[in-house]
Amino acid sequence: MSTAIPFNGSSAESATPSYRLFDSGAVAVATFFGSPLAGALLMAMNYRRLGKAGKAGLALLLGLLAAALLVAIGWNSTSGSGVVGLVFLIGTWQVAKAVQGKAVEAHKAQGGQLASKWLAFGVGVAVLACLFGAVVLVIYGVENRNQVTIGSKDQVYYSGAATKSDAMALGNALKNIGYFQNRGVTVLLSKEAGGTVISFVTQNGAWNQPGILSSFEQIVWQVAPSVGGFPVLLHLVDSNKDVEKTSIVGKAAFDGGDTIFYEGNATQADAQALGDRFKTIGYFTGKGADVFLTKHDDGTTLAFVVGDNSLDNPETVSDFETIARDVAPTFGGLPIHLELETSTLEVKKDEVIQ
Repeated sequence: MSTAIPFNGSSAESATPSYRLFDSGAVAVATFFGSPLAGALLMAMNYRRLGKAGKAGLALLLGLLAAALLVAIGWNSTSGSGVVGLVFLIGTWQVAKAVQGKAVEAHKAQGGQLASKWLAFGVGVAVLACLFGAVVLVIYGVENRNQVTIGSKDQVYYSGAATKSDAMALGNALKNIGYFQNRGVTVLLSKEAGGTVISFVTQNGAWNQPGILSSFEQIVWQVAPSVGGFPVLLHLVDSNKDVEKTSIVGKAAFDGGDTIFYEGNATQADAQALGDRFKTIGYFTGKGADVFLTKHDDGTTLAFVVGDNSLDNPETVSDFETIARDVAPTFGGLPIHLELETSTLEVKKDEVIQ
C-alpha cells in the first residue's frame, strides 16, 4: 500500500504508487478545451491522490472563479476574449508546474505512471459541456424570470422598475383590445428613469409597412392607462429585440377634460401650444374634446374626434378645415393631413390642408 508523497519529492516508502497523476501538460490540454475549471479539476484530482484534500478543494474553487471570470469577460467583450483565454491557459499551465511539478516528478521517480492526455482532453470537453449548459440555463432563467403568460402563448416580459402586476395589467389590456389572441405574440415592458417603454416584437420588415406605426400608436393609446398612463415610448423591434422604429405616445390635458394626444415626433410642447390656441379660438371649452397630433416622417396629421352624425354635414367639415389652418403654425405649419374620426377612432374624413 502506497502513502502520500510530499511536494518536496521525498518518499516515505519505496513502493511504486498505484495511482496516476496528471502532469502540467495534461492540465494545459484540459484547460485549452474546457477552461481553467477543467485544468483545476485535474490539479484537484492530483491533490486528492496525494492526500491533500484541503488543497484539492481550494484548487476547484479557484478554477471555478477563473472560469466564471472568463465567461463574464467573453460575454461583455468578445473582441478580447481570445487573448484573455490564452492568458488563462498559460497561467493555469504555469501554476500546475509551480505547485505540483516536484510532486509529479517524485511520483515518476518512484515508478508511478502519468494519466493519459486523452483523459485530460475528455475531462476538458466534459467540463466545457457542463459550463455551456450552465450558461444556457442562466440565460433561460433570466429571460423567463420576469415574464407573464396571457392565455397559453402570448407573453409580456418586464424589466427595470416594472412589476409582475404591471405586466399582467398590460397583458390583459392587450387581450381586451384583441391584440393578444393566444398566437404566441411577445411584448416587452420596461420602466426606467426615462419613463415607460412598450416594445412590440414584429415580423422582420413589418415596421416598414405603411401605417404600421400609427396602428401600434393606437394600441399604446388604448393600453397606456394599464401601465401608469402617459407618456409611453413605443418601440417596434425585430426578432432579436433590436429597435427598428420609435414613437412617443403622450397626453396633454386641459380644463374640463379637453385632451390632446401627441404621437410620433410630436412633443409635449407642441401639444401644449396647440391646446392653448384651441382655447383662444374657442374650440376647447371644457367639454371633453379629444384631438390627436401626429408627426411622422411622411408628414403631420391633426385628427379630431367628432360626433358621428356631424361627419355628413359639409359645414362641419369646412369648419374643421378653417380650424386646422388657424392652429397649424403652433406645431410647424402647413401642409398637414386633416382627419375627422368617429368616437371609435374610425377615420371618416382625410384630406391634405395646404
